[in-house]
Amino acid sequence: MKLRGTMTEQASRKELQASRIRLFNDTSMRRFLNIISQTFPTMKTAYILYWTQEQGEDIITFLVDTHSVIMIELDRFDDEVAPIIDVYPIENLTKGLSQTSQIKIAVALDLAKNDLKL
Repeated sequence: MKLRGTMTEQASRKELQASRIRLFNDTSMRRFLNIISQTFPTMKTAYILYWTQEQGEDIITFLVDTHSVIMIELDRFDDEVAPIIDVYPIENLTKGLSQTSQIKIAVALDLAKNDLKL
């Protein structure tokens, strides 16, 4: 998908940039960051694509670099409960999504590409 600088893209860009800052700097995200780092030891960047808060767990989907998606389900109250981790290529995520979701993923990929150039 070609980015055109629309309001939707700009809002997604702002949200995704904030998600990256939170992931790498907020201590409450440390468990998620550790799982991503263990799964992808050479990871340079990551963005939160989706976050679902259930009653007792958080389910977060991350774009890792420009190639993979990792979905992590963590118990919010018990650190002893093993996380559920699903990893798949980015291509598997883009099928059948709404246009807004497709834009968000395209913006996340653009941001990740820029991060990897640095």
